[in-house]
Amino acid sequence: MKEWPLYLSIGSINLTIRSKPWNLGSILVALLPVPPKYHFKGHGKTPAVKEPHIHNREVARKVFELIFRPLDAVFNSGQLVLCADGRKRQCYPVICAWMADYFENIHLHSFNQPHCPVCEAPKLSFAEGNSSAWQLRDYRLYFQKIILMTLQDETERQEASQYVEDRAVGTSEGVSWNRKCISPTTIIIPNLLHTIYLCMLKHSMDWVMSFLEQHSRIDKFNQFWVMRPPYPGFARFNKPCSQVTHWTGKELKALGRVIIPVFVATLSNPLVSQRIPSTGALLRVKYLVYFHFMAQYQYHTEATIEYMENYLEEIHPHMVVFSRFGTTRSTKMVSEALKSQLTLDKQEEWETDPAWNNLSEAAKRRRVDED
Repeated sequence: MKEWPLYLSIGSINLTIRSKPWNLGSILVALLPVPPKYHFKGHGKTPAVKEPHIHNREVARKVFELIFRPLDAVFNSGQLVLCADGRKRQCYPVICAWMADYFENIHLHSFNQPHCPVCEAPKLSFAEGNSSAWQLRDYRLYFQKIILMTLQDETERQEASQYVEDRAVGTSEGVSWNRKCISPTTIIIPNLLHTIYLCMLKHSMDWVMSFLEQHSRIDKFNQFWVMRPPYPGFARFNKPCSQVTHWTGKELKALGRVIIPVFVATLSNPLVSQRIPSTGALLRVKYLVYFHFMAQYQYHTEATIEYMENYLEEIHPHMVVFSRFGTTRSTKMVSEALKSQLTLDKQEEWETDPAWNNLSEAAKRRRVDED
């Protein structure tokens, strides 16, 4: 059985000090058991497949309950602690941050991907700029709903199950749901590696390469790509970008520094038919790079957060340039959902039209597609 180390540190310790083991900025609290993965043949998530995963989550939750029980015991009353200046102070322990990647947070806090662990925003709203309109997650309420799902009353059980499903919540309790010393909606820290580098930058590069191939600029891009000279803090790329099959974190970090000048040089002197898509592609890449630079700040103010929100809002209007290259199963599902919502919104308008009932089924479908 594998073991997963769990470290604890004080929030006021600087990151550059805490990340070096010889500074003793973090202490090893526990070695969490990692049960072996179960492999089953067949398609779909059958009860036989779900049961081991639920069991593994419950094991992790029980271990964390033992770890955080002493902190919960002194959460209300506090405890006298000897500080570095020799004085004793009444301290109240609070877990202020939880550093884990997105997929670890999914298993630890029991919610379904690709949803947000902080708010209840649905998947169709991810492209919207105003994220404050959605309610924060209430994990203690989710716990009560999961309990109702086990009752014998069929009505209450169905209502609780639908409530949990609509909010993309797991069917097992998360490790932080009922802990006094933890606020689940504030401790989760965005992970730059998985959220920015391996998700946004890597997917954008796939779209950029497809865009360049369509406009016959891929060879020119590769030429500028390998021409970048090395300098302190940046190592030049050893092979053309189109030949890269696996991106490392350091390579993606270096990519963010050079993608704009390389992309601008590649799309210089476009044809008349290429000017509008080239401008849209450049703007989309520019705002994405600006956003990922701002996301690397260790401290944020209202001004920096406003900059990030503005950059994120400017990214989506130019996504139409890459839309033909990013058609995946998930985007098709979103399109079908939007189409269904449009049909519901237009239903009353169509029913009031006297000519609607006289149309054939094929004509009705054509009108739905046109609208």
